[in-house]
Amino acid sequence: MDEVQMETARIQSPKSYLYTTLATTHLGEIASCIISILISNGRLTAREISNRTKIPTKNIKSALVSLIQLNCIYYWQEEKDRKFYYSLKETGLLLFVYSGDIINHIKRQYGEDEAEIIQNILIHGHVKIEDYLTQFNHDKSMKIDQENKFLKLFNDNWLIKLQDYHFHSLDDIWHKIFEECLKDTPRSSVTSEIKRVAEAQAKAKVKLNTLLESGTTGGGDIFTEVNGMKKLKPDLVVTFNLSRFQKHLRTNAFVNMVRSKIGVLTAIVYDAALRYIENKSPPMDYPLLDIPGLINDPKDVKEYILSIENKLVNEKKITFSARDIQRLLPKDIDFKNSVITPTFAKPKRPLENGSSPTLKKIKLEDGIASSTSTSTSTSSSTSSNGTSIDLNTLEQHLKLLLNGTNTAFVNEISPGNYTIPFSHLTNILKQNNFEALVKATLGDYAFRILRCVKSMKLCDEKSICNGALLKEKTVRSELYHLIKANIIEIQEVPRSADRAASKTFYLFRHKSNSNFNYLKNCLIYDMAEILNRIQDFKLEHKILLEKYKLVEGQEDQYLLDRELKLLNDLQLREIKNLVKFQRIKSLYSLYSLVD
Repeated sequence: MDEVQMETARIQSPKSYLYTTLATTHLGEIASCIISILISNGRLTAREISNRTKIPTKNIKSALVSLIQLNCIYYWQEEKDRKFYYSLKETGLLLFVYSGDIINHIKRQYGEDEAEIIQNILIHGHVKIEDYLTQFNHDKSMKIDQENKFLKLFNDNWLIKLQDYHFHSLDDIWHKIFEECLKDTPRSSVTSEIKRVAEAQAKAKVKLNTLLESGTTGGGDIFTEVNGMKKLKPDLVVTFNLSRFQKHLRTNAFVNMVRSKIGVLTAIVYDAALRYIENKSPPMDYPLLDIPGLINDPKDVKEYILSIENKLVNEKKITFSARDIQRLLPKDIDFKNSVITPTFAKPKRPLENGSSPTLKKIKLEDGIASSTSTSTSTSSSTSSNGTSIDLNTLEQHLKLLLNGTNTAFVNEISPGNYTIPFSHLTNILKQNNFEALVKATLGDYAFRILRCVKSMKLCDEKSICNGALLKEKTVRSELYHLIKANIIEIQEVPRSADRAASKTFYLFRHKSNSNFNYLKNCLIYDMAEILNRIQDFKLEHKILLEKYKLVEGQEDQYLLDRELKLLNDLQLREIKNLVKFQRIKSLYSLYSLVD
C-alpha cells in the first residue's frame, strides 16, 4: 500500500488505520486496499472495488475468497439483481490482534495438542474435523485422542459450528427476516400499521435469536454416538469463537480489580468463581444492539442487557456456591485463617492442664466406652496433598466480596448461592481504570477535580474550588488540561436572551460514555502507530534483515561487528514496541466490554 492510501486510512478513523495496517502486515497489499476501500465506502461489489482501487477484477476476486475464509469480509447476494456485495467483518482482524494470546491461553489451560488445533483453525479460518483427522489415520489411538480434544474444546465453547450466517452481515440477515415476518403479518382494519410493524419486529427478534443460538446448542447435526461414546460428527465444520476468549479477558480484568481492592487470596477465590460460570456468562456482543435503529434509547439498551443477565440468573446458569468453586481452587494454597474475624468477647479462662481438649466418653454399640475429643471440627475437605480447604473460609471470602468494599463483586440471590453482576462491574471497572489513568498522566489535582465534577454532575469553577479544596488558579489550570484531553466538557449558560458574552458563565460536566469511546479510539490509533513503527524500521534495514535470514545460525562468521550490534538494537527495539502494544491492547480490551 502506497503512502497516500496509508495516510488516507490513518486520517479517516482509528479503526481504519489499525485494520489497514493489520491487513498489510498479515495479508498483503491487495487485501489492505480492499479493506481500506470497504471501510471508506461500505458495501461494494467486486467490480466497484476494482474500479476504486485500480486493481484487476480477477485479483480482487481471488483476494476476496481468502478474506471471506479468514472472517475478514461478509458477502451477500441481493435477490433483485443477483449481484454479490461485500462488506467488512471485524472478527478476523481482531483474531490477528489476539491470536498469540489465544494460543498461549489454550496451551496453558489444555495443552500443546489443543493449542495446535486452535492454531490451525486460526490460520485457515475454519476446519472440517474429518480433514484435520486424516493426518492421524496411521495411529488409531491418537486419532481417538484428537477427536476427544475437539469434543472438549467444542463443549467448552472455544469452537462453534460454522453456519451460513457467519458469512453474512447481520444487517442483511435482519432485513431479510423482518421483511418475511412483515409479509406474514396481514394488514387489518382494526390494527394500526404501527402495531403491525411492532408485531413483525417482535417475531423477527425471536427468529434472529433462534438462528444465532443454533450453532452453539447441541443437536442431531452436531453430535453422534460411536460404541456408546459421544463424538462430534466427522463432516462438521468448526471455527473459533472469539466471544469465548473475550469472556476470558473479562474474567482476568475482574480478578485484577479484586486483587487490587481486597487481596490476593480473595482474588483466587473470585477467579475460581468466574471460571466456574465463564462459559455460560453473558455474551460479549449483543446482535440486536448492532442493528441500527432497532434499540436506540440508552435506557432501553441497559434494560435489554440486564434482561439477558437476569434470564441467565433465573435459569441458574451463572449461579454458584462455595462447594461448586471448591474443586477449582489451587491445591498448593492453604486458605486456613486467611480471613480474620475479630471478636470482642472476653477470652475464656485457660484449662488447668494447658490447652489440651476435653475428653468425652461415648458408649458404643458393643458396650465398650471410647474417649473422643470435643475440640471443634470444621467442615472442610482435604485435598490429595493434605491441604485443607475450609468451606466456612470460602464463605467468608464470598461475604468479603459481597460486603468487604463499597463495590459488591457478587450478589447473594439466596442463602449460600451467589451470582456476579457483570454489567454493573464492567461499568465500575471502566471508571476505576479511567480515573487511574487520569491520576497517573495528569496528576493528583486533576484526579480530585474529576471526582468533584463527577459527584456534582454540573458545576462552575467556584463550586469546584470549594469541593476539591484547591485554589482558583490551580483549578483553572487543571481544568484547561482536562478539557484539552476531552475528559471534561464545557456547558455555556447565557444569562440574557441575546446571549451576550459578558453575561454568560460556564459550567463543567463529565460524560463517561463519550470519554470511554474517545479513549478507546486513542488506544486503537496507538496500536496502529506501533505496528507501523515496527514495519518502518524493518523496511529501513531491509537489506540487513534479508542478509541475516540467509546466514541465520552462522551470523557471527558472516556479519560484521557493527551489523551484529545493529541487529541486536533492532531486536530490542521491536521487543520494546511489542511490549507497549501488549499493554495498550490489554487496556483496549477493557473498554471494548459492553456494559
